Amino acid sequence: MEDFGHEANEIEITIDLKKYIALFWQWAWLITLAGIVAGLTAFIISRQISPVYEAATTVLVNEAPGSESSDYQTLLASERLTKTYAEMMTKNPILEGTIEILGLDMAVKDLRGMITVNPVTNTQLIETIVESTDPEAAAMIANTVVDVFKAEVEDVQTDRYSQSKANLETQLAEVEAEIENYNALAASTDSEADRVAYYAQANQYRETYFSLLELYENVWMSEAQTISSVAVVEPASVPDNPVRPRVLMNTALAGVVGVLLAAGGILVREALDDTLYTPDEVKSHLNLPVLGAIESFSGKKGERLITIKHPRSPISERFRSLRENVRFASIDNELRTLVVTSPEPGVGKSTVVANLAAVFAQAGVNTILIDSDMRRPVQHTYFGTNNHYGLSDILFDQNIQLEELKLFTPIDNLRVITSGKLPPNPAELVASKRMKSFLAELKSHADLLIIDTPPVQVVTDALSIAPEMDGVLLIIQPGQTHVTAARQTLEQLKRAKAQILGVVLNPLDLKRSQYAYRYGYKYGRNGYGEYYHDIEDDPSTNKSKV
Repeated sequence: MEDFGHEANEIEITIDLKKYIALFWQWAWLITLAGIVAGLTAFIISRQISPVYEAATTVLVNEAPGSESSDYQTLLASERLTKTYAEMMTKNPILEGTIEILGLDMAVKDLRGMITVNPVTNTQLIETIVESTDPEAAAMIANTVVDVFKAEVEDVQTDRYSQSKANLETQLAEVEAEIENYNALAASTDSEADRVAYYAQANQYRETYFSLLELYENVWMSEAQTISSVAVVEPASVPDNPVRPRVLMNTALAGVVGVLLAAGGILVREALDDTLYTPDEVKSHLNLPVLGAIESFSGKKGERLITIKHPRSPISERFRSLRENVRFASIDNELRTLVVTSPEPGVGKSTVVANLAAVFAQAGVNTILIDSDMRRPVQHTYFGTNNHYGLSDILFDQNIQLEELKLFTPIDNLRVITSGKLPPNPAELVASKRMKSFLAELKSHADLLIIDTPPVQVVTDALSIAPEMDGVLLIIQPGQTHVTAARQTLEQLKRAKAQILGVVLNPLDLKRSQYAYRYGYKYGRNGYGEYYHDIEDDPSTNKSKV
């Protein structure tokens, strides 16, 4: 049992996959068109956009070498310093300096919008990217921004030691002046004692000078060990190709998006569509068997009786299959009276009725076809007879005897009762006792009565006579009949206690239906249709040889 359930699941998944493949294949033209339109639109727009060029400069942040921290702390400090420098590059002083040097006619905020500064992860590199519609301007701005920033960094770093160095330089100059002064005094005096005193004083200042000089050197060394610098690793060059718009990429991406949107729209439409398409949907929503599926054929009135004009065609064979399925559907009860109706007009109901009556007659069943649609009768046009005298006239004539009626007989075993003159009260006439007694009388003169009634959702004629009949056949047009209308029709027939045999799908357009593969598998060319495909029709023959 587990293996059977697993196989059933696999079959269901395969069927669903085929369903969606068939759905997308049906709408392949729309999906392709959406992709082409979206791609072409993106191409045209991209071609009209001014090209943007990009120039990049890479700089290296050299951290001060005098740090005595651990490796982790050094790495963390380097990362913070790099991020700090990256932020500083787009500040007003740097941008104002760049505008001044290059003589740019733009505001600082406009220049800032052109520049992107990115610290390279896990490195001490900073990448400065400038975008502009002028490739040369992009390169110049990128290089100038870095130059101005380098100068700014050097100024900021040297400001910390400039005052100390200036004080020491002043003191050194003063001490040096004192040394020269005492040396001059010692050289000009005649007194040996004074000369010795002056040289001694000069030596004292000389010692002070050397101490200050050593201190100055220490400050200089400290400055060299604690100042971080910026070095250009790769200067910006003039770009050859624009970075935006990427015409080919935009075109391809827009095409893909167009295809996806079209496919998504189709899936949404499919999910919201409540029309009936397949036998499985009929069984699922209506809980009724599908007794037949008739492929669409010529809409000309002269060609609608295909079972009489072309009895060996594949479509005629489908009507014969429908005939047998109707017989099997009523196997527990003798089928003497059959009502054929539909939820709504325009589903080809009368065409099915006429051909179904013909194939019953061809099988030797004494059949009477009654057109009870006294509003829009069509059976007389199918069979090429007049409608001067028919059902309405018979019901109004109380004295007519059935034996006196000369019914139109298009083929052996088939008699046709047209609707007759259109009465002012067709609903009352169909629901009358006279109608019921007339049908009861007809049953004694035929093996099967097939009654063509108006759509249930339009008028109530079918509901009036359906409870007295042995079976009701419901005609549904795939892709046209909505689930709501079909359910309402079904509920009305059930409330009237009608015996519903099943559903006929008509007409099927296998070339356009998104579920053609299902029909083809169950009813179509892979079945008996292809067996009769090469057999020539014999219009002169009105009897089935099957």
